Amino acid sequence: MEFVLIAALSDWLDAGWWWSVLQVVLGLGAVIFVHELGHFLAAKACGVKAEKFYVGFDAFDIKIGDRVLVPRRLVHFQWGETEYGVGILPLGGYVKMLGQDDNPSRMAEERERSLGGTGGGQTKLDPRSYMAKSVPQRMLIISAGVVMNLIFAVIFATLAFRSGVLYEPPAVGTTIPGSPAWQNRLDGARVNNINGTPTNDPNRYFTFNHLRERIVLDADEGPLDLEIVRPDAPGPERLSILAEPNLIGIKGGEELRSLGIEPQVGTVLADPPVLEGQAAALADPPLEAGDRIVQINDQLVVDGFDMRRIFASYSDREVTIKVQRGGDYGTLKDIRLPPNPQRGIGLQMETGPIRAVRKESPAARAGLKSLDRIVSIDGEPVGDPFTLPQRLLVAARKGRGVELGIVRAGIETRDAEPEIVSIEPEIPEFPFLSDPRFGITLEALGINLLVTNRVAGVESADSTLQPGDEVLAVRFVLNESQSRLSRFAPLGNEIDLTKESSQWPAVDAVAQLLDPGTVAKVTYQRDQRIETAELLVRDLPGSFRETRGIATMIARESYQNAGLWIAIQNGFRQTADDATRVLKFMRKLIRGELSVKHLGGPGTIAVVATSEASQGTSRLLLFLTLLSANLAIINFLPIPVLDGGHMVFLAYEGIFRRPVSERLQVALSIAGMVFLIALMATVIGLDIWRLT
Repeated sequence: MEFVLIAALSDWLDAGWWWSVLQVVLGLGAVIFVHELGHFLAAKACGVKAEKFYVGFDAFDIKIGDRVLVPRRLVHFQWGETEYGVGILPLGGYVKMLGQDDNPSRMAEERERSLGGTGGGQTKLDPRSYMAKSVPQRMLIISAGVVMNLIFAVIFATLAFRSGVLYEPPAVGTTIPGSPAWQNRLDGARVNNINGTPTNDPNRYFTFNHLRERIVLDADEGPLDLEIVRPDAPGPERLSILAEPNLIGIKGGEELRSLGIEPQVGTVLADPPVLEGQAAALADPPLEAGDRIVQINDQLVVDGFDMRRIFASYSDREVTIKVQRGGDYGTLKDIRLPPNPQRGIGLQMETGPIRAVRKESPAARAGLKSLDRIVSIDGEPVGDPFTLPQRLLVAARKGRGVELGIVRAGIETRDAEPEIVSIEPEIPEFPFLSDPRFGITLEALGINLLVTNRVAGVESADSTLQPGDEVLAVRFVLNESQSRLSRFAPLGNEIDLTKESSQWPAVDAVAQLLDPGTVAKVTYQRDQRIETAELLVRDLPGSFRETRGIATMIARESYQNAGLWIAIQNGFRQTADDATRVLKFMRKLIRGELSVKHLGGPGTIAVVATSEASQGTSRLLLFLTLLSANLAIINFLPIPVLDGGHMVFLAYEGIFRRPVSERLQVALSIAGMVFLIALMATVIGLDIWRLT
């Protein structure tokens, strides 16, 4: 908790963070302002009296007793017949016209005002009231806000493309173990086309996030058609891949389908450049933020995929890396990196069933399938499954095959005679992404398998645990120097292994971050009894991790249009693409194919906008393009009190030559307002839920 508070305070003291926040406030204010400006200018052009123009709603004062702490209007002034201001509630804005009010409780009052009141006996509408205007004029006024949002969406995108945008390209860095992308060897591949949409068109801005969104939105319609270019491949290749749910790893995203891809990392070191307690922290001389890795053991490094692949092939050896320090024209330095020891807590756990087999892998050629179980290797027990990758790598280097004892799917393991399968391990071609939710990966065989919470063996003679014990929970006891690690895992909390989302690989992942000697308090069950034991984190002799604890930045490329006309064309295309994505999302939401849990409120918008602004003004402008397109579509939905609802009422009046009855209009408007208030409460609640 203390670490989180310190990190938050450091953000508050950072001038760059404040600049990002200021850009977000101005940008979001501009989106609201231009929407209301459209209504205002159209009203003036049609001769309607605009009484108020507000960004934000002046709904209420914040009080304690009779004392006003924050007034409902933060800024306001009168200019001519219109009051301009900024309201306290930053959820939109409004233009108040004579004879028109979105609040159902005041509709009758506004109609009377547009008649000049009931006391004077006037029945003729005030010529400057909204109600006195023709249906086409009122339609123009109502639609002008949406039109302005679309116009400025194009302007925002044009400015971004003209000045240049840094973006994450639609290239795969690593794949989630066992995922469709992993099974189809998409590691390091660049996607050129998805379902007929080119991603490498120089006149189309298409990022990794766009690729991931497209997968989610199209996945329910069947297999995804991809054109990819693999590393070192002579040309493109076409694939048809079916996406799977539960791979994205966001809170509430269980039903979203994905291929299991992660963005490509670069070769430039982040700040901080290394993870303390890992091999990279022992680099000689030390690594520095901004270093660019250009070579590992005399092998050139082109991108992050190259870097991770070469590190994986030398996982058990010291390597010498060459870094460029000081930018493109900086000096070259040779730095030695020791191997990174695999750590554990002295327990060997039972291997579970195979989750997935990579296509065209040694395991696939040997006939292994998902749900098969590996029960022995060369006639001996499997041992610690987390040391298997290293043992298989050694066998592959020696050109030695292994004999696996396999119990086929559907057969009870303890009663079965294992089938012996001979298999030739390969030196891993791809670095894998360690993910404690998805078991462990044996890249030398092309297998991803689960690890159970049942003890298969105990390394320490004085341990009270025995084979067959079921581990229920593990809690690591941190010392003061390890508090730095709290941002990577809930190390001070108990890892509850009775939950489906927390399995033994989560314990192993945490152990890799801790110093040897750290105490692990283990709760386990034996014969219906609950027992506890204390074990120590230790290095596993002869076993090393593929990663070295180096932190690199995400790979980015620059997208810029040389000419203004091309930038304008791409501004229109980007606005259309954003609007299409919003419509697809809404269609899936209405059909029940996506949950309301994926809606975002003001908090989500602010967080995403600040993140984009921190990556450059152009990125913020493109987010405002998306937000403007979103606002235009949402406002034009046929919901009473929204612009789209007003258009429906006006269309009825234009067709049938009479307005909707006042009683029905009030009833529908009340229903629309209740719906919007409920929706707003829901999305704000979801924002709070995501933070917990």
